[in-house]
Amino acid sequence: MINGRRLFVSSAVFGIVIAVVYWFSTHNPDGTILLGLMATALVFAAGFMFFAEREACLVGDRDDALPAQAAGERLGVFTVASSWPIAIAFGAFLLLLGMVVLPALAAFGLVVMIVSILGLGRESR
Repeated sequence: MINGRRLFVSSAVFGIVIAVVYWFSTHNPDGTILLGLMATALVFAAGFMFFAEREACLVGDRDDALPAQAAGERLGVFTVASSWPIAIAFGAFLLLLGMVVLPALAAFGLVVMIVSILGLGRESR
């Protein structure tokens, strides 16, 4: 397992263990749900690395690599002049805040996130 995947999987396992311990010690569903969502996001990132980045051979993934060997390595295409990532983050904030405060706010946050993700996908073509 490459280093990045190992980091995400171990962090997800840690999040699941902490969520279970938190539930049995406090019986508070809010914190347990948030810790579970953290673990879910980390599992998603590890799954993305497993399926989408299967053929990637990055210098940082090798145990014997030096930092100087990674200089100038092309990691991907990034949209640097886009405001969509900020809109996605704002939608995620509204979604999580709405889960705690008001379900209608969570629904609005989900709509903002979906529209922003579609906008980013359209812009990235």
